[in-house]
Amino acid sequence: MSKKVFFCNCGANLISADRKLAISTYLKQTGHPFAEISDLCGCSVDRKSETRDQFLEVEEVLIVACFPRAVRLLLENCGIDHSSLKFEYLNFRELSNDQLYAGIDLFFEGNTEVGEFTELHGNAEWPSWFPLIDYSRCNTCGQCADFCLFGVYEKLGNKVVVVNPKGCKNNCPACGRICAQTAIVFPKYEHAGAIAGADSIDEMAEQQRQQLDIDTILGSNIYQALEMRKAKRQSIIRSTAMQQAIAEREKALAEKRSKK
Repeated sequence: MSKKVFFCNCGANLISADRKLAISTYLKQTGHPFAEISDLCGCSVDRKSETRDQFLEVEEVLIVACFPRAVRLLLENCGIDHSSLKFEYLNFRELSNDQLYAGIDLFFEGNTEVGEFTELHGNAEWPSWFPLIDYSRCNTCGQCADFCLFGVYEKLGNKVVVVNPKGCKNNCPACGRICAQTAIVFPKYEHAGAIAGADSIDEMAEQQRQQLDIDTILGSNIYQALEMRKAKRQSIIRSTAMQQAIAEREKALAEKRSKK
């Protein structure tokens, strides 16, 4: 059975640069099949097909990255069916490097397969901060779509979908903080917990946190606050469309003048 390790050399500062370099160096020294993804979040948006193809080349996968729930959602975003492969995870947010090395050695125990080292690079200019929806928890209330000012979400049929991940404001997890189902995950959220994709969720603690966040962000009249944000979002969209139309008009006039 073919095996391969995938290491997310995370574009966020979830672990130190020294730790990331040490993990990469260790994996290269093993000589086993190993792929280093510069940023799994970014590649799951900008390089979906390439990311998917790398995973589908093997039968058994070990992923060294952040919380497994967040990683599973990122892979689903690439169109990877978890039932088609055997997946194992090592969470570098919770495990030390020595624990990661032991897990890697155990994964390849008894396997003499030697393989090449490959790299997959994402767009370094984009911080790849965006939400993922855990549909096993989502109740399709649409609150996130009503709240977001940047057109990240859309209500499509009986689902809420992330349609504009690059529209998300960097380091803004507010929609995740007010999600009553803790269904919204930001893999690069530095404070860990359910919003970062932790697999173990303290439901009572999350409910208490959500109520505090809702009171802070939306105030006492939640529905009025959401309607106001929806109106503001529409205003932003109209303003953006007008600016684009003016820019296109100016470009057309400039081209017309240049032909005279």
